[in-house]
Amino acid sequence: MCEKKHVLIIEDDEAIRFGTRLRLETRDYAVTTAVDGCDGLEQIRANQPDVILMDIRMPNMDGLTALAELKADATTCQIPVIIASASLGDKTTALDIGAKYFLCKPYSNDALFAVVESSL
Repeated sequence: MCEKKHVLIIEDDEAIRFGTRLRLETRDYAVTTAVDGCDGLEQIRANQPDVILMDIRMPNMDGLTALAELKADATTCQIPVIIASASLGDKTTALDIGAKYFLCKPYSNDALFAVVESSL
């Protein structure tokens, strides 16, 4: 039996966080969540996920800052990060910092599953 792949969702919007978690769990992923970049970094350092799905606009620490910290750290730089945002203006910056994919909100189930599976 294969071990479930672990996806960490870092998203401040509770409805998006909950809905995305449910969608991924239907595909048999182990899912944990964080409410902002600070919470996400703590969780990543405690239990490294296989892939991270992260919003940009969040309180305390935004997704671009958290992404830069992850990519600058030798212990976390290899974890694929998917940035999910409605702000297309941040796409180039996110990809330049090291995001593997940029997923434009709102996204379909097919788009979500495709980028998560491709990241693994």
